[in-house]
Amino acid sequence: MRHTILSISKAKAHLLELARQVDEEGRSYVVTKDGTPLCALVPMEVYEALLETSDVLSDASTLQQLDQALAQEKKGQLWSRNAKGEWSKVTRPKRPLPKRRAA
Repeated sequence: MRHTILSISKAKAHLLELARQVDEEGRSYVVTKDGTPLCALVPMEVYEALLETSDVLSDASTLQQLDQALAQEKKGQLWSRNAKGEWSKVTRPKRPLPKRRAA
C-alpha cells in the first residue's frame, strides 16, 4: 500500500476530505510534524488487520501452533473440513521432480 505524506497543518485543514478519501478510495496518509512522522490515516480494514497481526505476534501459544501447522504442511500432513464440519487428513499428491537437462 502506498501512502501520501502531508504536514499536520495540511491534514488539519483538509481532514474531512482526507477521511472521505481514506474511506471511499482506500488511500493512506502519513501525517508529519516538523518533518517527523506523527501518525497515519489508513482504512479501517487495514487498521483492524494490523491489530489482529499484532495480537497473533504477541501470543506465544498462537505462534507455536502456527509453527506446528507450517511444519505439518511442509511434511504434507494436511487437514480438511467436510460439509458436516468434521476434520479429516488429506494427502497432497506428490509433485514430479523437474526434468534435468542433458549435460
